[in-house]
Amino acid sequence: MTAIHHGKRWKSRQAQPATGRLGRLILFVTGLVGVLALGPIAWGIVTGAGAGSGAASAFASAPPGTYAVVGRTEGSVDIIGVVRADQPDNVIEVARVPHIDGFTTTGSVDDRGRYVALAAVDGGTPLAPAASLVLVDLERGTAERLLAGIEPSQTPLWKADSSGVIVTRARQDGDRQVIDVLEVALDGAVRLRWTQDALGVYPVGWREGRVLSVAIDARGSTLQAEGQDVARLSSGFTRDWALSPDGRALAFIEVTPGTEAGYTPRVVRLDGEATGSTQALTASGAATLGAAWGPNGVPAFGAVPRAAGAAAPSGDASAQALRAAGFDVPLAYSPDGEALAVVHWDGTGFEAPGTPTLQLVRGSERAEIPGYRGFYGWVRR
Repeated sequence: MTAIHHGKRWKSRQAQPATGRLGRLILFVTGLVGVLALGPIAWGIVTGAGAGSGAASAFASAPPGTYAVVGRTEGSVDIIGVVRADQPDNVIEVARVPHIDGFTTTGSVDDRGRYVALAAVDGGTPLAPAASLVLVDLERGTAERLLAGIEPSQTPLWKADSSGVIVTRARQDGDRQVIDVLEVALDGAVRLRWTQDALGVYPVGWREGRVLSVAIDARGSTLQAEGQDVARLSSGFTRDWALSPDGRALAFIEVTPGTEAGYTPRVVRLDGEATGSTQALTASGAATLGAAWGPNGVPAFGAVPRAAGAAAPSGDASAQALRAAGFDVPLAYSPDGEALAVVHWDGTGFEAPGTPTLQLVRGSERAEIPGYRGFYGWVRR
């Protein structure tokens, strides 16, 4: 079954709202997120000033190096920029992407470092938001909507040849909710890969040309390939999935409600055998958030103190290991393994997390990217 759509540059379309059940699921598994804005929602599409002008030319002619692709929110617009890992104060603005005020734009960079695929909320309601798939061209500085009505808070999965992305869209089929897993080409053409009866389906990577995804349904969390079961992850919710570079293991966080350290790091091998995380990455009594595969082939998890005054955890992604107050949530290592992007919280734990900042950790040094909170991936040029 194939449906074809063609993207138009910021021409408004009717979005298909997500269901309330899935919206609540997204809020539950996200953790440490802000409260959704409840007031009036701006329905119009705003064109960002400056996109496609000097900022894009500046990045197109930028010197070689390792760059982080980042985002800054100003009301109903996200400013997409790039910053060299060794020059965190020098952010080059690339494009501006409109969305409804109070929501966060998520996304990913393709392997070639040319495009960013974003899920930007521009429709629905505060309890059932709907997003659009937006393609940002880092070289040209343009932002183009490819498809409306996709699930918010998802991370589009790029094809290996950068010819398109995998995204999900929820819809009602009678009295049940189903998830469509869609392949969207750069010209906006859409192909349905499969449909699944689930609360949520989250693409995490590729294996032998097949989409690996995590399905959350009445059974719990299951790793699948093209909708077929590969390994059982948990009888409940999971989050922060990260596929290893060789595609042979998945790191993730298991969520266990009602326990003090209810966010447990796990690694599942694709032979189906699930194991606990490396114990050195978290201290006793600490929950964890985030997962990133290091250059040594070992996943790093962010250790969160159980309560104010708890002993400082240790580990590759631990803020305390670098003698900084607070804790880190690791996002991704740079391609050369020399830098780690983290969300740093300056509080003491879940009960008092403090203020988040986006930081780059390089060796024994760390630097904040002033004003930027979103992270979409790394680019080498």
